[in-house]
Amino acid sequence: MSDDVTRCPGGPCPLRDDCYRFRAVAYGRYDALATPPYDRATGACEHHLPLSRYEPTEADLRTRAYHLWQRRGAPEGSPGLDWSAAREQFAAELAARLSPPR
Repeated sequence: MSDDVTRCPGGPCPLRDDCYRFRAVAYGRYDALATPPYDRATGACEHHLPLSRYEPTEADLRTRAYHLWQRRGAPEGSPGLDWSAAREQFAAELAARLSPPR
């Protein structure tokens, strides 16, 4: 399920491929901005939600990796295996919430 954010139509905005408001997949009914809020004069958008904002924190990764490690029976060694799996899971979850860049 996607976050409850107002969507952006994108238009000629150069920030749109890195903006959650443009890329988020809408499920059912949603609100959208009437026109892209990108300001060409300043090169900025006051409504821009960079995708980096939705990346997991180190604490999120640590917690997920710990639970993955626990599910595997808490074996000795190979901590990178669970850390990588946690990163991949978070990346897949975000990708499922986004439409491809245009």
